[in-house]
Amino acid sequence: MTDQSFPSYVHAVFEGPTSLWPLAAQSKNECSFYALAHALNLLQRNTVYDPHLFRRTVGLLFQREWGGTLPPLKAWQLRSLGYGSHYGNLSKTDSERVLKGLIDLGIPVIVDIHSAAQWGRLRVYGRHAVVLVGYSDSFVDSTGATHEEYYLIDSEWPRLGRCDAADNNIDRNGDGQIVDYPGNRTLSRAAFLALHTTRTYTPIFPTAFAHARWYNDWFGWHRTSFYERWVSGTRDCLKTNN
Repeated sequence: MTDQSFPSYVHAVFEGPTSLWPLAAQSKNECSFYALAHALNLLQRNTVYDPHLFRRTVGLLFQREWGGTLPPLKAWQLRSLGYGSHYGNLSKTDSERVLKGLIDLGIPVIVDIHSAAQWGRLRVYGRHAVVLVGYSDSFVDSTGATHEEYYLIDSEWPRLGRCDAADNNIDRNGDGQIVDYPGNRTLSRAAFLALHTTRTYTPIFPTAFAHARWYNDWFGWHRTSFYERWVSGTRDCLKTNN
């Protein structure tokens, strides 16, 4: 969808202005819980979910000094609340087509950026969970430079202890007016793809049925292995006719 409170070339899940978005800064290695709370609170248009509720739910599976918690748990926590979700992996398909398609459907997506562990070419788990809330079409700014961008809610951007929705609002037209952009962090397309190395993602659908219908339309039925569910993410590949 395109929200006209943002520039016309911006596609966003949530409407602006972002000054009304209920964002909060995380503590060390709590990104999964804050990503869940931010996405769900914006869907509810209110501060309903406390990040610490999600932390308490995983119990001993949260270890602050060992990196936090397991990324696949996000999908389990969402399903336990009645939302439709899964922990997927887009490394074998057109990841941008899937992610942009979800944004256009109004579906927020938690993606894991940076790589927490890697053996050879195998990347296992992302190090930091953020919420993908928008992307841009190609556009030209007042200097003549061309941009393609992704917009995120990053609960530790630009540093641990800060998360302010105004941090990526800038004057793009050279007219002295600050323009509102989704989220609190903007990444160029190249930077986003470089950081999203694992290509893992967790979409948030309003119901399990809506998620299942979308998954079947885009990927078809797939029997997931234990390794996919808890390590690599489900290997999602677009249907050839999609």
